[in-house]
Amino acid sequence: MKWQMLTLLILSSFVFLGCAPASSSSPEAQQIQLPAHPDSENGVAARALLFKNDARVSYCEILNNDSKTYSGFRDTSLEPLASLSKVITTTWAAEVLGAEYRFENEWHLKPVLGSDGQFDAYLKTNYDPIINIEKLLYFLSELHALGVKSIRQMVIDETTRVYISVLSQPHLELKSTPVTSDETKDNINLILNSKNWATRTVRAREKLMAWAAKNNKSVIVPSTFTVEQIVIKNSGQMNVNSYPIHKVLKSAPLYKYLKNMNVNSNNYLADALFESLGGAKAFASFQQAKLKLDRKDLIIFTGSGLADHTSGQRQDNLGSCFGMLTVLSYLRQLTAKAQVNLGHILLNPTTDKNGTFETVSEYKNSVVLKTGRLFDNPALNLTGFVATDQGLVSFVFLGHDFTLSEARAIDKMRSDMLDHIYDNYPTTPGFQSLIEYEIFL
Repeated sequence: MKWQMLTLLILSSFVFLGCAPASSSSPEAQQIQLPAHPDSENGVAARALLFKNDARVSYCEILNNDSKTYSGFRDTSLEPLASLSKVITTTWAAEVLGAEYRFENEWHLKPVLGSDGQFDAYLKTNYDPIINIEKLLYFLSELHALGVKSIRQMVIDETTRVYISVLSQPHLELKSTPVTSDETKDNINLILNSKNWATRTVRAREKLMAWAAKNNKSVIVPSTFTVEQIVIKNSGQMNVNSYPIHKVLKSAPLYKYLKNMNVNSNNYLADALFESLGGAKAFASFQQAKLKLDRKDLIIFTGSGLADHTSGQRQDNLGSCFGMLTVLSYLRQLTAKAQVNLGHILLNPTTDKNGTFETVSEYKNSVVLKTGRLFDNPALNLTGFVATDQGLVSFVFLGHDFTLSEARAIDKMRSDMLDHIYDNYPTTPGFQSLIEYEIFL
């Protein structure tokens, strides 16, 4: 079964787990109201806007979905979205899985007769996109607690992909996302065989132990461990009943994944999550059914905003300001219904100092956002929310068609536009902070 088929697996697994994702027939989905674009070919302005005469800028904003407050120019033209695409992936994942969803990493274990703590194992991670060094070492700790000293044969299936640098190298562009089964085997061998441990693994262990101490968790990583053989099989071939021991290790909630993805603009995480939900074809159905947008508003190929080359030619994610504003509207209402603060999934420039947005302005927890940047197909973008006394202002800034020498000027323009919103409305500290989202356990 291919990675892209997870959509069907997710929907069937929810029946087993006793819960279900929101559907188009659910009351919550029906209550979501999308913004209406005012009738105007040249754009409208409920208030005076900066840079309206600069052809390199497209912009729109709205307060509380009220069309009377809508302002925008060049707001229906399709432009490269770059990493604003991660807000789209965030919205889709939150809709299908739910912000509190936890991936289940399943270990099926069988003792080898006559051995001293040797087991055969089957690892099924159910498409968890974050299996890094820390998590593999945490797995070792849990195996150690079960009396597992070594593994004779370890089976992995199509749901298990291990990219150990998923958090440490968020901007890396890989040939295959998710990584291949063979790359996964190599990564597992590197970490689960202690003879291969180097400085990087030692540092990851120290980071894991510090996390465990902070969270009052008992973690004992054995100093020696071996896996003799790793075998790849399809999950349909596996007889889990032949493994008498079943251990489920749940991930952190999805919103922490999304927070890391949006603060650090994590390309691998975004693309792996996007593909696990069904990829571009499945997203097109969501776009049409839920966002009510067609290809004149949004054209999406990847979850990260990196270009897609599978057709043999470059294909970029494209969107209009109004299309992105619709996505923001859906996300705002979705998180409100789930009682999840937007500061827990988007970049908060007041507290997230190591994110992708640099500013000297002090927003006092009244702004959350996502940046987007491409240079080979020029884009300098910004989108997000400003909390005001009257409600939330959603905004989208798309900088495009500029030269490399003009990039700094465009970058300043997008910051100035955000400051212009902040200065125009009485703001309120409406967004919370999420401090710990580095390790997902």
